[in-house]
Amino acid sequence: MKIFFSILISAILFFSCTSQQETVKQKEEKTIIASEKKKELFFSFEIQKSKTTSSLRGISVVDSLTAWASGTNGTFLRTTDGGITWIEGKVKGFEPLDFRDVEAFDKNTAILMGTDAPAFFFKTTDGGRSWKRKYMNRDAKVFFDGMSFWDEKNGIAISDPIDGKFFIVVTKDGGDNWQQYPSLYVPSPQNGEAAFAASGTSITTAGNDLVWFGTGGGEKARIFLSEDRGENWRAFDSQIKAGSQTCGVFSICFKDELNGIAVGGDYKNDKDKNSNCSISDDGGLSWQSVKLNPPSGFKSCVSWNNKFKFYITTGTSGSDYSIDDGITWRGIDPRSFNSIGVSKSDGSCFMVGDKGIIAKVRVR
Repeated sequence: MKIFFSILISAILFFSCTSQQETVKQKEEKTIIASEKKKELFFSFEIQKSKTTSSLRGISVVDSLTAWASGTNGTFLRTTDGGITWIEGKVKGFEPLDFRDVEAFDKNTAILMGTDAPAFFFKTTDGGRSWKRKYMNRDAKVFFDGMSFWDEKNGIAISDPIDGKFFIVVTKDGGDNWQQYPSLYVPSPQNGEAAFAASGTSITTAGNDLVWFGTGGGEKARIFLSEDRGENWRAFDSQIKAGSQTCGVFSICFKDELNGIAVGGDYKNDKDKNSNCSISDDGGLSWQSVKLNPPSGFKSCVSWNNKFKFYITTGTSGSDYSIDDGITWRGIDPRSFNSIGVSKSDGSCFMVGDKGIIAKVRVR
């Protein structure tokens, strides 16, 4: 029995050591695999012939062929050949309006969002040949900052506060009708707090019910979260630069229901990259400032490219990208743009900016 137990103990020790060695080996393999996934992307910007001098802030990309843009002087543009040609149009009778955001569903259907009073939303179903007014607000304090859609039927838009309350409207029929949600369930704004309309992306949606919007101008730059399509809200500190009317969160993007990025900073000091980007991995319940390798200065828009798996951000300070969920950023182009549109179907990407500039962004 004594010999038997000696043999048994030796066998146990042998297999235990063998198991430990295998465990260590597996951990090394995982580390190697993780490092191999990191790569560098290469970008080229093809400046398009837009034939307009309007300032463009709205851009919505349907696929590799179809994209819509919008901006000042009642301007909208559409391409159906991948940017080779852009056709400019106006909403007749509403030429003075500034369309800060556009949501496109196909080559024929799109919604334009006007900003200040009287604020109008228009919809086309015939490629922009005609537009029908779907929403109107004549309140002198209204100023719409952006809109976002969960799907072709359900969307939401946010305005600056009216009488001390954020103003929110929703649609459940593809933008044909809009209704105001009670402001009772939205945290009250700080003194001077509002959203920014620099790119139409200060509000974003994800999943079936999640929506976020970012603010600035107050003591803290905050991000508001609703988990029921805008009926109830909570507010969280974004860790983005705050304290003046020119600072705050200018754009938010979530690649899924948990992982998102907020960008902004101070548009009056657009070379300052301190506290201009924050990331969240818990659905926006908490935010961590990116300090080691943040984007290069003030940013007005951030977007996720699901095909090539990277975030891209832009602003008057230039454009940057991240392949590690916003932890580190690399510069790709120094030119000024206002907004980014990325197709959810195939990753096609366009940027728009002042004086009618449009660029098609190619990635390899």
